[in-house]
Amino acid sequence: MNAYLRGTLFFLVLAGLGTEFYFGGRVLKRRFDLEAAMLKAQTESRKAQEAYETARVENVAARSALTSVKMGWGYEWSFPAGGNIGNIQAVAGGRLTVNGLGRDNGLVPVTKPGGGDVPPIVHVFAVVDANTSRYIGEFAARLDGLQNASCVLEPTWTLMNQEQTTWNFQGGVRIRGQVPPSQRNAFSSLNQSIIRLFEQNYLTDVNIKNQTDLNSKAQEALDIRKRELTGDPNGADVAEHPEYRVGLVAAIRDLEEDRNTVQNDVDALRRNLKTATELRQTQLQQIRQQDGSAAASTTTPQVSQTE
Repeated sequence: MNAYLRGTLFFLVLAGLGTEFYFGGRVLKRRFDLEAAMLKAQTESRKAQEAYETARVENVAARSALTSVKMGWGYEWSFPAGGNIGNIQAVAGGRLTVNGLGRDNGLVPVTKPGGGDVPPIVHVFAVVDANTSRYIGEFAARLDGLQNASCVLEPTWTLMNQEQTTWNFQGGVRIRGQVPPSQRNAFSSLNQSIIRLFEQNYLTDVNIKNQTDLNSKAQEALDIRKRELTGDPNGADVAEHPEYRVGLVAAIRDLEEDRNTVQNDVDALRRNLKTATELRQTQLQQIRQQDGSAAASTTTPQVSQTE
């Protein structure tokens, strides 16, 4: 019995040791796994804290930059896409009728010290896409059209031809109470440049028109001179002035032909006169010779013959 108990106890001790080693190994492995997971979690936690701190700093910087960018732009009113058929509509003269913007939304006139109201000024931007907008211009709210929830905006500048047709509010509209002075000066300078270009274009058109008129008048004068030279079938039929109808060239040619004919006739008359003169001289010479012969053969006094 004692041997049996000793054997049983020995077996139980061996079994307990084996169980202890088994569960001890499992516990150690679990501990190692937990420690590794804890180290990984701590590392990820530190990285998350560092990322959070970086994001926080970037967020603060972005908010500061946004505040700096927004500084001077004043209050903003946003209108969703579809403005041309919804809240904002462009009417004649460049005016905008706006529903959803009025005295209740903060668009109120400014009272002057001496009394009277100054119309509030706003700046209208048409949204092109998520990152782009187009500046339309500066508008003043009409006091007689400024209601609690609507208003009528008038442009403060002179619109160019067809400028209003380029406004497109389908992508939405942003209206701001003011813009920074630098941006406003840039807009004003650009508007002045546009006005100067339009003035130069107008002056160029006027100059082209004047030059065209001068060219037309010069062409008319040239046609008159051509008709004077080459003739005009519709010209006056004046016998003393044939050039009125046949032209100076033909008239001069005819006169030259008449002159040449007269010159030929004069030359013929001169030649005939010369021939007649020579014949007369010859005949006179013969007569003198005959008279001399007769005087020599007779004693009768010679009678002198006068030419």
